[in-house]
This record gives sequence, C-alpha cells and structure tokens, in this order.
Amino acid sequence: MLFIAAVVITLSPLLQHRPGSPTAQWAAAIGVLALLAPMIFSLLKRSGLSASPPFWFAAHVLSAMLGGTFILYHAAAGDWFSPPGVVLIIMLFLLIQGVYLRVSVSSQFSRLFARTSIAPGFSRPESLDKAKLQVLIESKQKLLQKLDANADEALFSPNLRHWLRHPLLSLRYQRLVSMEADMVGARQGAGLLLAWSRRLHMLAALLFYLGLIAHVIVVLFFAGYVAGDAEITWWYITDWGR
Repeated sequence: MLFIAAVVITLSPLLQHRPGSPTAQWAAAIGVLALLAPMIFSLLKRSGLSASPPFWFAAHVLSAMLGGTFILYHAAAGDWFSPPGVVLIIMLFLLIQGVYLRVSVSSQFSRLFARTSIAPGFSRPESLDKAKLQVLIESKQKLLQKLDANADEALFSPNLRHWLRHPLLSLRYQRLVSMEADMVGARQGAGLLLAWSRRLHMLAALLFYLGLIAHVIVVLFFAGYVAGDAEITWWYITDWGR
C-alpha cells in the first residue's frame, strides 16, 4: 500500500487534476470515510466497548493505508507549502511511523517480554526502593476504589469512560502509573523508542484529525476565502470570504 501511495505522489502532478476537481473531491470523500476507522478504533479501545480488538486493529491499519492513498490522490498535486499541506505531511508521518511500529518496534516488544524479567534495568533496578514502591501501589489501590471498585489494579488502565466521568482522578492515577514505571525501570528496559513512539503517534493523530476537520470546514463553508479571486471549482455549502 505504501508503494501505491508513493506512485500516487509521483504521478499526481502528471494527472493534471487539482484538489478541487470532481475526481479529486470524490477521492477526498472516500479517503475521509476510510480514515474514520482508525479514529473509531481508538475510541472503542479507550472506551472498553471493543469486543474484538484484533479485528479493529486490522481495520485501523488497512483503512489508514486505503484512506491515505485516496487523500494523497486528492492533494498531492496541490500546494504542499500551505496549511492543508502540513496536514498532508502529518498524515504521511503517521503512515510511515505506523508501518515502522508494526514491523520493527513490535518485534522489539516480543523480544522484551520473551526474555527473563530480571534483565538489568527492566524490573529489578539496583536502586529500587521497595518500601516506597509499596506505598505508591497502595495509593493506586485506594484511588482505584474511587475510579472503578471492581477493577484489578495490576491490569487497570483508565479508559475513555473514566476520563469523561472522573478526569482529575484519572489524571492522578495515570501520574501514579508513570511514577511506578519510572521506579521499576520499565521505560528504561523498553528503551526510549518503545516508551515514547506510541505517545508520539497519538499526538500526531490528534493533530491530523484536528487539521482534517478544520480543512473540511474551511473548504465547505469558506470557499470564497480559499479560492480568493479564482473560480470555486469544488462543491461547497457557502462561499463566505468573497
């Protein structure tokens, strides 16, 4: 799929279409619909409503590739040095990073959890203060009783429901989780790449969807502003900005 995307980028300037042409608009619509799947996957995963996480993860990967290809066809022949171009670059970063995480980083996770748990810097750092760690775990357990009394502290992670109902408690709990990970050396054992790549992916995804929503609103409702003195060649709702 990345090969197809690369071909689209290469050939788009030769196709003599603009992002506002009919075919490019259809490509954009299909691409946006396909890119809803990764967002739905993220919401289901964090809300605890997903009955089949592997299925939604597969849908996330395939729809991201498909949607990204259609969006590239829509926008690749346009101006990359513009606000929509920045959104396009973020999308490309997400696609490339997602493939890298799936192929490379996942194998590193497999090796990490396959080896002994007493590997240096992973679960038994020499400077571990067991008494302090016990106090931290007890604090997590007390806080968990307020968040979700039926949850298991060893397996619990705040999901979307907890963040919406108890944002401050969820933030406090997540802070304790982060402190615990630092104490036991989990991030050190996993490495900086494994520790921060997922957060970077989520941040980039948030920026992409915000930029995508802003772009759709502007071209549909402020078509006059986007077109400037030129003719509006795409379907729009209002031409505010004329």
